[in-house]
Amino acid sequence: MDINYLFLRQQTERSRAKAATSHIARNIHEQLADEYERLIEDATAGRVTFVRAPMRTGELES
Repeated sequence: MDINYLFLRQQTERSRAKAATSHIARNIHEQLADEYERLIEDATAGRVTFVRAPMRTGELES
């Protein structure tokens, strides 16, 4: 799997989440970014990991 592609997609989804105008769109983009992060962690056998920010009050859990 191309790690560079996964990083690009993860960063794109984080950017889209920040730019989203609705709570639903923001959550979907965050979930996609989280999934790309999981794929990166799996593909690198844990050599690359991501710090997960705590959820803010009122956010839905994925």
